[in-house]
Amino acid sequence: MLWLVFAILTFVVLAVLISPLLIRKSGEAMARVEYDIVVYRDQLGEIAQEVERGLLSESQAEAARAEIHRRMLAAEDADLKIAPARKDRRLQLAVIAAIVIMVPAGAGTVYGFLGSLKLPGKPYASRMTNDAQFVALSAADKLKAQLQASPTADGYKNLASMYFSAHNYPEAASAYRRAIDLGSTDAATWSALGESVVMANNGSVVPEAMAAFTHALNADSRSERSRFYMGLAEEQIGNLKKAVAIWRDLEKSSDPGAPWMGMVREHITFFSKQGGFDPASVAPSPPDPGAMTAAISAMGSALQNKTGAGTMPPAPAAAAPADAAAPGAAQDMTIQGMVAKLAGEMEKNPGDADGWRRLANAYNVLGEQDKARQAIDHAVRLQPRNVAILLMLAKIQKADAPPGSETPTDFLATMQKVLKLDPSNSTALYFIGVEEQENGRQEQARAMWNKALAKIAPNDPLLGDIRDRLALLPKETKGH
Repeated sequence: MLWLVFAILTFVVLAVLISPLLIRKSGEAMARVEYDIVVYRDQLGEIAQEVERGLLSESQAEAARAEIHRRMLAAEDADLKIAPARKDRRLQLAVIAAIVIMVPAGAGTVYGFLGSLKLPGKPYASRMTNDAQFVALSAADKLKAQLQASPTADGYKNLASMYFSAHNYPEAASAYRRAIDLGSTDAATWSALGESVVMANNGSVVPEAMAAFTHALNADSRSERSRFYMGLAEEQIGNLKKAVAIWRDLEKSSDPGAPWMGMVREHITFFSKQGGFDPASVAPSPPDPGAMTAAISAMGSALQNKTGAGTMPPAPAAAAPADAAAPGAAQDMTIQGMVAKLAGEMEKNPGDADGWRRLANAYNVLGEQDKARQAIDHAVRLQPRNVAILLMLAKIQKADAPPGSETPTDFLATMQKVLKLDPSNSTALYFIGVEEQENGRQEQARAMWNKALAKIAPNDPLLGDIRDRLALLPKETKGH
């Protein structure tokens, strides 16, 4: 049915393009000449009739015939002058043939590059029952309409949770903001808002998220989710030891069987290795909401009109401990300070590949994509087989892609390199699986995602996406 629609649309476009040429082909010039000749012949017949009736003498009739023959010759001469224009018909036919061939061929070529020829369709009726994400979004939209008539804090928290589960993070963040406006100011709601904002900004802990986590920690200093993301914020501005200290403190105070512990330990190991230090040498230390509050204002100025995130009121200041960092040291924690510091270090030590990676990450958080790309390209040239550097390159490529492009070409090429170097990398397995599915290779996608499930951390944001995509795949076919 879809191909029939495509064919009809193609025919309509061709008709619109060709019709002016066809009209010109049957132009007025030739029709005018033929018409004049017919008129002149009728006039010759009328002269003979007038001679028979005695209205014209033979000499008068001969003169009239001579004049009409002169006009006929003139008309034929005019026709000969128009003949070269008529020779353009071959050119017109060539143009028509080119349009008939090139328009469908061009459309097919573009669709071949950008479309998914084998991707199965998703009829609306089928999605209403079989597409878990679509069903969740439909239910959330209905609840949103109800809450507009009768708003409650608990209702908006439920709505936010539904949008988050459906991976619509901007709507989830909006619903959490509304719940907070209606009085739900507990640590769980603030930290959930912060996480939604982080997810809506491709994993970057932007100022609004930092403010939300700071509110959560002021309400409950044990907020695990806030502490984890505060550590991530430190990592994003290059403070790897501080990030590891926060995560070690979270590991120390949490239940060893907590579902997020796998991811926390993975982050400790990975970023300690990237920083070139033993994690055991870093003493556990909780995040400092007071110092982070000082950083929020400067970060907000740096990121204004760049992150696309909403604005947040300043977090309430927490009482600073006796050994709190001086204002100058707190200022060094801002992204602007870290960017300037890292950029200066890279000028002095251009061979530090991980330093270039951290600088690229900081520029990426600032939304300065050109500078981020230059920095990560420098790191890739230094260490083209470093998985962490390639993952940062992929992150920047994805952030720089047009909206709606989940797997841009350069991003996929980088993910292929990551998978070749690290066959169990869950991020690469997920996105290459997405590409396989988009190209109709369902079983290859299933294999990729099942392998990713075996390796992914329990609290990894991609975990829900992988499970949802696996659930929507057709039942596995068995070989005979």
